[in-house]
Amino acid sequence: MELLLNWIIESLFGQPDDVIPRTRLGWTRVGLLAGLIAQTVYLIHVCLVSSVPTLLWISIVANAVAFLVVRRALRWRYPI
Repeated sequence: MELLLNWIIESLFGQPDDVIPRTRLGWTRVGLLAGLIAQTVYLIHVCLVSSVPTLLWISIVANAVAFLVVRRALRWRYPI
């Protein structure tokens, strides 16, 4: 379980932001991460009030996948 958690953390937050140039792809990564954080906070809020809609779960998974794709593209474009 800890190995999976470490892999998830490395996949999401492995490279510091000061290394990535501020290109459109870099700003897209920042926007997707902000959206993922906002969706997670909203998910916690909704869980406390009522049941969670399926569309929210689907959008969180889609946002996470898009974030990982952009992050991989940045690693390919700007290797360190």
